[in-house]
Amino acid sequence: MANRAFAISIQGVLQASYRETVLHFQTTGSNDNDTLAATESLVNGWHTAVRALWLATLPPSYFLIRLEARRVGLKPSAEGRRYYGIGTQPGTRGLNGTGQQTCPSIFLVPTMGTKSGGRIYWPTIPQGDLIQSSYVAGWQTAVDAAIAAMVSGFTNAGITWTLCIYSRKLNSISNVASHQYSPVIGFQGKRRKPVGAV
Repeated sequence: MANRAFAISIQGVLQASYRETVLHFQTTGSNDNDTLAATESLVNGWHTAVRALWLATLPPSYFLIRLEARRVGLKPSAEGRRYYGIGTQPGTRGLNGTGQQTCPSIFLVPTMGTKSGGRIYWPTIPQGDLIQSSYVAGWQTAVDAAIAAMVSGFTNAGITWTLCIYSRKLNSISNVASHQYSPVIGFQGKRRKPVGAV
């Protein structure tokens, strides 16, 4: 079977501000003719294996509201979705977010010979976890645990998913070798609201 890349959109709100993070996962166990089963497997697998670790990096002023997954690179694709009740999935770290303009960026380092790396725009960081533009060790440990769970992979409905780096320009998939925390912390405009929103 061919190696396929799927995107999962993790959507939430920080107080009244929309936050979206898009991650890419690869699999070799999906059926190209049944993308609905694959996207539902990714959504349900992420919910079971990663959701609690993800929320452990975010403050209670952030709420997870929806997951969406689709295949990328090879079109068309069905979309798998999971909705959460308003206020039912809050972050579990600290008290409040540091502000509307603090969205840490984490660089995904690819394996040797790969031309492009990846990036995760974290929705926010709890107050007290960012001191003089430096991340505290406890928050980094929580983020490391979430990323490690995604890199090592999880299985749902017979399909194993691992975090990957997908290049739209090169239409390529590469493994994640490690990750680095970007010193640049600021507002990520393209993550503010969903595509097509007025």
